[in-house]
Amino acid sequence: MATYWYKALGAEGGSSEGTIVATTRREALQRLIDSGQNPLELREQAESDGHTPRLFRLGRRAIRLATLTRQLATLSASGVPVVKGLNVLIAQHKDPEGKRLLTEAREAVQSGNTFAEALAQHPQVFPKLMTSMVRVGEISGTLDEQLLELSELYEREEALKGEVLSAVAYPVLVLIAGVVSAIVLVAFFIPKLEAMFEGAGQSLPAPTRALLAISHFVTGHPILLLGALLAAVLGLGAALRQPDVRLAVDAWKLRVPWVGTLVRNLSIARLARLLGTLTHGGISIVDALDIVEPAIANQAVAATLHSIAGRVRTGESLAALMGENEVFPPLSVQMVAVGEETGLLDQMLLRVADAYDRETTAAAKVMTSLLAPALILVVAGLVGFILISVLLPIFQLSTVMR
Repeated sequence: MATYWYKALGAEGGSSEGTIVATTRREALQRLIDSGQNPLELREQAESDGHTPRLFRLGRRAIRLATLTRQLATLSASGVPVVKGLNVLIAQHKDPEGKRLLTEAREAVQSGNTFAEALAQHPQVFPKLMTSMVRVGEISGTLDEQLLELSELYEREEALKGEVLSAVAYPVLVLIAGVVSAIVLVAFFIPKLEAMFEGAGQSLPAPTRALLAISHFVTGHPILLLGALLAAVLGLGAALRQPDVRLAVDAWKLRVPWVGTLVRNLSIARLARLLGTLTHGGISIVDALDIVEPAIANQAVAATLHSIAGRVRTGESLAALMGENEVFPPLSVQMVAVGEETGLLDQMLLRVADAYDRETTAAAKVMTSLLAPALILVVAGLVGFILISVLLPIFQLSTVMR
């Protein structure tokens, strides 16, 4: 499928322009003619046309899934067809990339695809979880309910992520401010004092000599330091893209005190909420496990889930298999067991998600309440060492002059 930009003359004489998704240029022309438009210009749109380059997007999402699913659910519940609903969203969408994606989805639906198939053409934007629930909604005639479930899911995930990020923002800013202050002092302030130290004719204290050595290295090899830092960042990124390395790092995260608890609770909360949402929407637990696995960020938890999914497919109990792995806390195992026994697995999974959402928020607040003072002490010690290294020879010089 390709995207074509067109400019056409309507039946009433007015001109219009936009994009259309088609397999070939001939098909695009025919569809425009069939819709009552006289094409004046038609050309294939390059991937970079009409949207901001990724380099300058700064991680901003072209489409916010929580908002998209909420709006589509409202329109669908009001009896608005999918194509008309997408037209409304396209008209009000401000991001060019998001507008392009929604336009392509609308064109795919108009060409005979289901809405789920249209979304599946962009898996990097619309996850398998979303396309699966939309497919269930289209088959069962409950698309508005499935979209509403999705919107609540994405809104909860965004709220949890926001709470965690806001909790760690202050300690990170403290650390960055301390490191920048130390670099400025070592690179710009210390070299100006070195001449004064040398003219004094006194032997310098050990801290001052160490600080001067660091200052000489930083100011004398800036390109080497930047190159080493860049190489380290790129090397670390390349290493983490290796499945074995990523699995080992994620498994190590689970064993780190406090951090491991936070990572585990985040993973369990996301896993339980996704499984609960999917099973509540009518998807079997076996299919739900397959859909959820790629959505788990921690590869150690995802690998455990993969092994569990294979055995659940043979008829084994999900709760029993969870109990065999130390990744899953006893509370989550017991609640899933109750859900399997009572036939309310979806409800119990959502309760597990709520419980671990609260635990994650509480753990993040406790960890950051301890981390912030610890980082302040580290920064104070770093800056204090620099100041002491500067003041010691000054004190020595004043003593000699007396």
